[in-house]
Amino acid sequence: MNLPYTRHLLICTGPRCGGERHSARVRQEFRREFVRQNVPATVKDTECLCFGLCTFGPNVIIYPDAVVYSAVKPQDVAEIVRKHLVQGQVVERLLYRGPKKQDPFAADPAEEGGDEGAGPAGGGAPGQTTG
Repeated sequence: MNLPYTRHLLICTGPRCGGERHSARVRQEFRREFVRQNVPATVKDTECLCFGLCTFGPNVIIYPDAVVYSAVKPQDVAEIVRKHLVQGQVVERLLYRGPKKQDPFAADPAEEGGDEGAGPAGGGAPGQTTG
């Protein structure tokens, strides 16, 4: 991968996570823990406006691991830094467990394994009659 950082933390600071649930304090605590636990400068944190997971926030996404932590409080940060960033272990109790959203770009399982380029059922292009 061509990433400038070994890990990148995205911290939601949108209206609900930030305004109502004070995620700015979570971000401040991450920065303090980076220093306390000697996390290398190759780990970056960035505040983001909204992930669309407001019900579950404050949310933190760690890339390139693609891990989403939800309902993160300042007192959870030391554990995330120690276990996830330093030891490489996911903090199971904080994992996002909300509903999965459908990926609009994922291949449709019904279409997999079919003839490539065969067109719709009945053969031929849409709008074309066969026969």
